[in-house]
Amino acid sequence: MPDTAVDVRRRIRGLLVELSGSDRFVDAVPDEVSLREAGVSSTALVNLLVAMEDAFGFEWDDDVRPEVLRSIGSLADHVAQRR
Repeated sequence: MPDTAVDVRRRIRGLLVELSGSDRFVDAVPDEVSLREAGVSSTALVNLLVAMEDAFGFEWDDDVRPEVLRSIGSLADHVAQRR
């Protein structure tokens, strides 16, 4: 059964906790808030994208639209659509 966007959001949040070492920050970020505005650095975003490739078994396309990378919600929607 394919993952729903809600399941994917949960898994992305788990990856963010693993990468940051704290759930305090991750719990405070709503799904639709810009990760950049929430304080996620470019390096941290790249690390998240790599972790997502491993966790979800896909590779990001070189031409992925920037708005896909904006928030936890947009990342989850993109992954759920691919599955």
